[in-house]
Amino acid sequence: MNKLILPLLLLALAGCSMIPTQQGYAQKVYRWQGRDVNELLAEWGPPSKTMKMPNGNTLYSYVKESTEQQPLTQNTRYEPGTRLTVTDKDGQSRVVETPGRWVSDGMMGGGTVHYQCNTNFVVDKKSQEVLSVSFDGNNCLALPRQ
Repeated sequence: MNKLILPLLLLALAGCSMIPTQQGYAQKVYRWQGRDVNELLAEWGPPSKTMKMPNGNTLYSYVKESTEQQPLTQNTRYEPGTRLTVTDKDGQSRVVETPGRWVSDGMMGGGTVHYQCNTNFVVDKKSQEVLSVSFDGNNCLALPRQ
């Protein structure tokens, strides 16, 4: 039994690292600092927009957006039946059981959720290296690096 615990624990920990996180995204984008902009463009493709900054550097912005329709579901709950002891006119007692039933508490869900991630790379005008990286949004997620 003890021989099984360690492999199962390691497997469980490995499974936890397979969830995209904001920290994983930070690892993904911050590794571009100090690298050549041409490498960035080759891997990320054309940016959503570029801007020449007052100091001559260039800002490359990537915007990733999506909208997801949430399902509309009926919210139901089960009410169990009850047991009653009933005494008739003759003084005889008997147990009566009512059946349980499903009760609707209305609808839940529906609507849309908008996901967005804005990632910016500032590139030096002379060296063409990525100077800084920033990102913002509710969909800036990636798997953490091991």
